[in-house]
Amino acid sequence: MASSTALADESDVVMIEEHWELKVGGPDSTRNAPQVSMVMSPRGHLNGDFFVVTFNHGSFPNFSSGGVQVQHWYGDNCLGAKNSYSKQSLVYDGETVSWKQRMTLGGGALKFEVVDGDSESFGTFGNVGVLQSVVQTELTRLNYYLPAISITESGIGFAGNRVSSLTLQKLVWETDGGETHVLEAPIDIATGLDP
Repeated sequence: MASSTALADESDVVMIEEHWELKVGGPDSTRNAPQVSMVMSPRGHLNGDFFVVTFNHGSFPNFSSGGVQVQHWYGDNCLGAKNSYSKQSLVYDGETVSWKQRMTLGGGALKFEVVDGDSESFGTFGNVGVLQSVVQTELTRLNYYLPAISITESGIGFAGNRVSSLTLQKLVWETDGGETHVLEAPIDIATGLDP
């Protein structure tokens, strides 16, 4: 993908932001349908630290209905989770859920957060630091991030037929020199046809 070349230049990337949009078609609140899980990693693999955002459900430490959950994973182990204030389920046919997933590196810490979230069912979310995870890291740059990990590992885990589209709208990244780069994506993730 074009952005992997841009991220691999001589400048150190210190912030990456993915802009996402989910269009819901015929949600079923009695079944928490659909259920969407998004993955974002600071590296080109899932062997170390990475993050998962779940919509319309939580899965750690046990299943919970509705809302948004941010999870910190290390390999196959979930090390912790933060939940949105709202536990409302998706209920409006045709609604659009939009949000940004942001990774920032600095001072030996890697911060992942969901910001600027908005939907008719959930209201606004991610604007007060609730959906955030901060971990210590040996990383000094985010240049090994690959959007392909987010695109191939994210998706609809249940009731894909109740999603009209799940689209990566844009990538934004910043370097340690203060330069901002933007890649207009839109990439629609294929939805499944499970009931």
